[in-house]
Amino acid sequence: MKSIKRRVFITSAPLAGVLFAACGPNQTAEPRPAGTASAGTGSAAATSAAGAPAAGRPVRGGAITIAMPRDAVTFDPIRQNDAYSAVVLNMVVDTLYEIDGRGNVVGRLVEKTENPQPNVYVMSLRRGIKFQDGTDLNAEAVKFNLERHMTAANSVRSQDVKDIQSIETPDASTVRITLKQPFAPFTSKLTAGAGFMLSPKAVQSLGENLQRDLTGAGSGAFRLTSWQKDVAITLERNPTYWKKDADGGGLPYLDRVTLKAFPDENVRLTNVRTGDADAMIGNPPYKDIADLAKDPNLTVNETPGIGYSLLFMNTQSEPFNNAAVRRAFSYAIDRAQIRKTVFFDYGKVLDTPVPESIPWAHVKDGQYLRRDVAKARQELQSAGKSSVNFTFQVSNASPELQQVAELVKDQIKEVGLNMEIQLLEFATVAANGGSGAYQSLGIGWTGDIDPDTIYSLLATGAGFNFSKISNPQLDKLLNDARATPEQARRTSAYQEAQKLLFQEQPMIVYFNPPQFATTRKSIQQYPNNYNGYWGSRDYDKMWKRS
Repeated sequence: MKSIKRRVFITSAPLAGVLFAACGPNQTAEPRPAGTASAGTGSAAATSAAGAPAAGRPVRGGAITIAMPRDAVTFDPIRQNDAYSAVVLNMVVDTLYEIDGRGNVVGRLVEKTENPQPNVYVMSLRRGIKFQDGTDLNAEAVKFNLERHMTAANSVRSQDVKDIQSIETPDASTVRITLKQPFAPFTSKLTAGAGFMLSPKAVQSLGENLQRDLTGAGSGAFRLTSWQKDVAITLERNPTYWKKDADGGGLPYLDRVTLKAFPDENVRLTNVRTGDADAMIGNPPYKDIADLAKDPNLTVNETPGIGYSLLFMNTQSEPFNNAAVRRAFSYAIDRAQIRKTVFFDYGKVLDTPVPESIPWAHVKDGQYLRRDVAKARQELQSAGKSSVNFTFQVSNASPELQQVAELVKDQIKEVGLNMEIQLLEFATVAANGGSGAYQSLGIGWTGDIDPDTIYSLLATGAGFNFSKISNPQLDKLLNDARATPEQARRTSAYQEAQKLLFQEQPMIVYFNPPQFATTRKSIQQYPNNYNGYWGSRDYDKMWKRS
């Protein structure tokens, strides 16, 4: 194993513009201080828990400032599909389930789950929990929240609940959900997104303001007290929070958390170095990590990640409506050079949307891990083209993102692929991906505990199918995989799906980044989880040493 080196990419966090997603895989390794091992060694990815051991007994009170790559967008789970809104939601709103320190789905608001039949879930809720407006968090509230996603035409999570046939509430603490058919990743979908439980009274009272205001809506560790767009989000301790620490004392420990957005990763890191911020969400520039690990004022911890960076191609328009052109693009990219030059040998090269951290579903020895100029030219020739011109849209917020784009542009030019880089606001890139107003674009995916995450990216009509791919064979494989609880059958379906993707290549996966938590030494039990955004609910255990 080699010692830690340096650097990152696309979004101002570890991913190519970091967008949306869910959770993280079943893993066993623990987070470790930077400098002890490299993320490129091939070990299984680790999840959540505190980034560093706590120094002494927790101190109650105090305030911290966290620098994050971008501001939140919306606090309504119906619309929320960005990572930074999820950070706030996780501090203010509880979910039915969560991910434990080993990457397993466990109950949060749900105390016990029974499956009398493969398509039936009987959830026993924890008793006595109240929303911040004083109303009860009960079975009817759960039904209300799930039905919002089932009935709202604009819910970005509707696909996660579309198989619900009925929701019964036999008593105040019991929810019985019957699905139309077995859906293997069902509970994992309720660790975020449709799993966020808001006060029905608050939702109805806030109306459209729910996008900007969570007053009374959550049952989480903190209350949202102010949001100055693009300036700061302020959260204060929820005095009625239901969780206790190991000694029976109330959580959270902190009185206040302030979140500030700094799109440039260098500016974000500078704020932590100077003490203007206590911690940062998103990886620091990898070029700086070795030096950061030596800084006596900072703590840097590494956890292997489960997300990945990718390039979408619009399969509905020229030039990428031809699969051969898409394959030529993928063959022409030198993933190893990107990892070495931009990411300083951190992370792993990747060519499939099912990473190694989900070993039972991952296809090893993929088709595009090594650059192959001859095959790229052959594919382009088979498409009847000697050269292709196209535009590539990426966020303008990160210097490292621009470095990736420039490197890819240089790599593919050799085979006749001429790329014009368009630097746009991240929100514009994401909107263009959804509408199809692009030829190719760079984005990131934060990962999921279950390989079913690729359904959102690749199924016909799915919410984040930016490539607009529509392949009946692929749809069948993805639906078969989610309709059976048997892992062996799911393995076969996902591996066949990946082999089909190697031929279709509607999107190019090329990098799997690790996660780094960077904090001031005074910050204790800061969560460093598998995707760096919403996997852990351990924000309630953070504290500040005086």
